[in-house]
Amino acid sequence: MAALIHPMLALLALLAALLVQPARAEAPPLVLDGNNSPALLEHSLEVLRDRTGQLSIEQIEQQPAAGFTPVIPGKSYTIDNGALWLRFDANIKSAAPHWRLTIPMPTLDDATLYYRDQDGLWVRQQAGDTRTISSRAQAGRYPVFDLSPETGKTVRYYLQIRHVRVPYSMLPRIVSDAQFVESRQNEHMLLGIYFGLAALAVLLSLGNALAYRDAAFGIFALYVAMFASAQATYTGLAGLYVWPEWPQLNNAFGLLLLLLASATGLWFARTVIVPRRYSRALDVLMLTLMLLLPLAGLLDLAFSTPLSFLLLHLLISMGMAALVLGVGLALFEGDRDTRWVALGFSPLLLATLLPLLRNLGVASSGFWTEYGRIIASAIEVPILFYGLHRRVSQSRNISSRTTALRHADPLTGLHTSSVLLRKMRQSLATAERYQLPFALLMVNLANLGSLQKQHGRETADRAMVMAAARIRGVAQASDTVARVGDTQFALMMEGPVSVEAANDVATKLLASGLRSSNQLPGAEPLVFHIAVGHIGKGADVAVTQAEARLARMLQAVRTMDDGSRKAIRQVKF
Repeated sequence: MAALIHPMLALLALLAALLVQPARAEAPPLVLDGNNSPALLEHSLEVLRDRTGQLSIEQIEQQPAAGFTPVIPGKSYTIDNGALWLRFDANIKSAAPHWRLTIPMPTLDDATLYYRDQDGLWVRQQAGDTRTISSRAQAGRYPVFDLSPETGKTVRYYLQIRHVRVPYSMLPRIVSDAQFVESRQNEHMLLGIYFGLAALAVLLSLGNALAYRDAAFGIFALYVAMFASAQATYTGLAGLYVWPEWPQLNNAFGLLLLLLASATGLWFARTVIVPRRYSRALDVLMLTLMLLLPLAGLLDLAFSTPLSFLLLHLLISMGMAALVLGVGLALFEGDRDTRWVALGFSPLLLATLLPLLRNLGVASSGFWTEYGRIIASAIEVPILFYGLHRRVSQSRNISSRTTALRHADPLTGLHTSSVLLRKMRQSLATAERYQLPFALLMVNLANLGSLQKQHGRETADRAMVMAAARIRGVAQASDTVARVGDTQFALMMEGPVSVEAANDVATKLLASGLRSSNQLPGAEPLVFHIAVGHIGKGADVAVTQAEARLARMLQAVRTMDDGSRKAIRQVKF
C-alpha cells in the first residue's frame, strides 16, 4: 500500500506545479544615463486594453500586475471607442540631457501621459490631432511629452491612447533633446523638399496647360495640388499652421482630400490613357469611381461608421485596380506614352498599399506608412510631368509634320506647287512695282521612265530624290525649289536676275545631272531638260497671270522631249 502512495503523491505534486503558474515579473525599468544613445523602450513597455474607455488613471494604477502584458512590437490593437494604456518605468540618472517621449504619428487622435511628481500629485500632458495646438503639451505635428525632471529615482509612466477606426501599432520613443531636434530638422527638410516640388509642379503644369492648350496638364496640376493638400493634413502641417484651433478639420479634410486626390488621379490617367479606345466597360468603371470616391467621402463625414470606413477602402482599392488595369491594357496595345504613366504611378501605388494594410490591421505603423506616400509622390511627380511634356512634344511634332506635308512633297521634301504659286505672285508684284527681273527654270527628269522600266520603282524614287538634291545644290538660299509634276521641278530665282545668270544656272544644273553617281545602278546619269523663263524690266507683268505662266512653262518643258538634242531652251515667260 505504501508503495502505491508515494507515486500518487508525486503525480499530484506534478499536476499542482502545472496548474499553479508563478506570478509574472514586471518589465524592467528603462535606465536613461547621460549619453545621447537611443533608448530602447519596447522591452520596458506593458499594455492594457480598456474596452470601455471609462477607466481613470487611478483605476489603471490600481490594476493588478497581471492586467498589463508585455508589448509585442508590430502588433496592432483595435481601440475603437475604448482606450489603450501603455505603462513603463524609467530612471533618469542625470539632469542632462533632457528626455522626451514622442509618438511620431501625426494622425493619432488623442494621447495623454501621466506620472506622479515628487509630491505624489499627478502630472498630465495631452496631445493629439483632436486637440487644439494651444491645448497640447508641446506645439508640433505629433504628440511630444516631457519626462519627469526627477533624477536617480524610478518613475512610473502611464500613456493613454485613443484612436478610432484605425488599429494602433506605433510604439512611443524616448529621445534626448539633441535627437529630437535632429529628427525634427530631417522631417521638416523632407517635407519642405516635397511641398516645394509639388508647388513647382503645379505652377509649371498650369503654365504648360495655358501654353499648349492641353487639358492633361491642368488635370495633373489639380491632382498634384489635391494630393499635396491631403499630405499636408496627414503630416500635421495643416493642423499646425493652417487651422491650429480647429482640430475637427484634421480628420474631415484629411480623408476627403485623399479621396479627391484619388479621383483626380483617375481623371488624369483616363485623360492620358483614353481607355475607351480599348474597353468601353473600363472607361465607364473609371468614370464611375471618379464620381463615387468624393461622394463616399462626403457621406462618411455625415455618417461615420465602421461600414462606411470599409467602403472607402474598398473604393480606393477598386480605383487602384482600375488604374493598373487601364495602364496595363494600354501598354499591351503598344501605347508608348503610357510607359511614363506606369512608371510614375508605380511607386505611389505600392506606397498606398502600406496604409491600407495598416488600416486593416495587417501591417504596423512606421516610417513608411507615415511618409511612404510623400517619398513615392516626390518620385512620381517629375516622371509624370516629363511624360506629359514628352507626349505634348510628340503631338506637336506630328502636327507640325502633318502641316508641313501640306506644303512639301513627301518624297523629295521640296515645296509644292501651291507654295511656288504664292512665291510667283509675290515676285510678279515686286517686278511690277520695283522693276526687278526674276527667272523661272522648269526642269524635267527626262530619263525617269527608262530608269523605272529597267531597275524598278525604288530606283526611280531614288533618282527623283537625287534630282531634287542636284537642283538644291545650284540654288541660292533666296531661291524657291518645288516639285510641280510627276517628273517636273521648278527653280524660281528671286530678282534681280539677268537672262545670262539664269542660263548659267541651267548649264550648271545640266552638268550636275550628267555627273555619274554610284547611287544608281550602272552609274546612270540624270538627264535634265530645262526650260528657262525670264521676266525683265518693262515686261508685261500681272499678278493674276501666275497660274497661266506656270502652266505655260510646264507645257514647254514637257514638249522638249521631241528627240532634239537641245537640253536647255529659252521660253517666253
